[in-house]
Amino acid sequence: MSTDTVTIAYCEHGEVEAACLECLAMPKKVTPPRAPAPRATKNPSSAKDKISPLAGDLDMSLPVEAVDGVLGSDCLSARAFPHYLRRAGWVYLRCEGRLQARVKATKVVWRDDRTDLADPDRDLGPGIAIEVDSRTWDHDLDIDLGPLADQQRDGFRYLLTNDDDSVTHYRGGKPIVDLDEDEIDLTGELAR
Repeated sequence: MSTDTVTIAYCEHGEVEAACLECLAMPKKVTPPRAPAPRATKNPSSAKDKISPLAGDLDMSLPVEAVDGVLGSDCLSARAFPHYLRRAGWVYLRCEGRLQARVKATKVVWRDDRTDLADPDRDLGPGIAIEVDSRTWDHDLDIDLGPLADQQRDGFRYLLTNDDDSVTHYRGGKPIVDLDEDEIDLTGELAR
């Protein structure tokens, strides 16, 4: 047979704590609710916003006016969040229909001063940029884009670097197969 003992708590007034009218009338300590932790966003509006990490599985290329002005940088301006860029993925510099240099991406950051890489006279203002590991710059690169060059003049493009350092280009989440120049007409559409 077990006996359970009940402990009765008494307040400073010598009354049962749960029934003391003086204790019940005293103001309670109220702690303000905690603000929720900031959520990561892919569309930051200031340096205070937490930016989502790189979580894709592809590399990418960016258009630049001249490769020499960008080599050695630790940050590359971006007009939009690179959704499919992987962390430690290659960011290629695209100029004159060729991939001419590359560097490893580390994360997306906020920069107050950004210049458009394709048009250095154009100030992009504050916004996102791709932080890169400046120790990984590879400027001994020359990959001709061939018939894909005209389609890749503006904006960034996704691609995948294969184990043999060859590059597979992507459009709409799918790899672009190798095309012969005679398969493309002047409008850039596939010949049927």
